[in-house]
Amino acid sequence: MNADHEDPDYRVAADGSIELTPEGRAFYTAYFGYAGIDIRRIKTYEEFHRAERQAFPFLFDFMAQRLKKRPQTLETRALLAVCRSDWDACDRTLRQLKTREHLSLVSPENVAPQSPA
Repeated sequence: MNADHEDPDYRVAADGSIELTPEGRAFYTAYFGYAGIDIRRIKTYEEFHRAERQAFPFLFDFMAQRLKKRPQTLETRALLAVCRSDWDACDRTLRQLKTREHLSLVSPENVAPQSPA
């Protein structure tokens, strides 16, 4: 791994050691922990990369758990459907998103009848 590698979650030193940013540490501690991997044992980029490969089978379940805790907007529901491989729910939510794009809000001032002049 090249020391010039830039990622918002971590930095890799020339000797191959890895330093996680606060955001990266928060995410990967939870994600790797969900997969049973202790992030405190990861010292190098190679170990980190190996942990990513080992944790990957748990990614969609992990993300679904996180998404369920968020406000259930149409966007969140679409992502949750993808994580669950629920393609019917995904299609339904995407149709709702497309419908919302075509709607415009009407304010009460625009709806009130004009008074005679």
